Amino acid sequence: MNKCFFILLMLSLGLTSCRTLGTDLGLVHLTDLQQREGPTGTLAQPAALDPFKSYDLVMAANECRYFQMNLPQGWYWKLFVTAVNRSKDTSGVLKAGVLPSTPAWEAVPLCVSQKEFDLKTEGEEEVLGVSNKGPARPAVLELCQEGSPIRVTLKSEVSPVSGELMSPLGMKLPIRLPGTASAFAGE
Repeated sequence: MNKCFFILLMLSLGLTSCRTLGTDLGLVHLTDLQQREGPTGTLAQPAALDPFKSYDLVMAANECRYFQMNLPQGWYWKLFVTAVNRSKDTSGVLKAGVLPSTPAWEAVPLCVSQKEFDLKTEGEEEVLGVSNKGPARPAVLELCQEGSPIRVTLKSEVSPVSGELMSPLGMKLPIRLPGTASAFAGE
């Protein structure tokens, strides 16, 4: 009896991961709506992102999702977005961007605020980033998918802007926001 229970328990634990593996390998055919995974949010109610967590999504059925990160004054937000086409037969597009705000977001060195991923059968990663010199406010990320279902991974980095920003390549870059002192002595 215990042996059968153990086998059934192990099978049930593995079924959730088998569903996505089977879909990725083309063994299981699900509709676009059945493939959707991960947190969702609307423009009216964006899903809150935790800067210490990584999020895995599957976007399908030509949908848009919205997420927000609360950004204090004098802080920046870098978002590492990885997009992978789940289909070997059709292409897909993912549009990712931080929505404009008033006052405008400041640029983060070596980061973009908008990116369009045009994916055939490959994956691609980009770093989006904005800096907040205005009052504390939420930064809203818009993700819109078209065509083939796309697996998306989101990883955030939120930190105060102080003298230097770490770039995606690990180089330290000097940055000076209006009204702040230079990171380098003698300037």
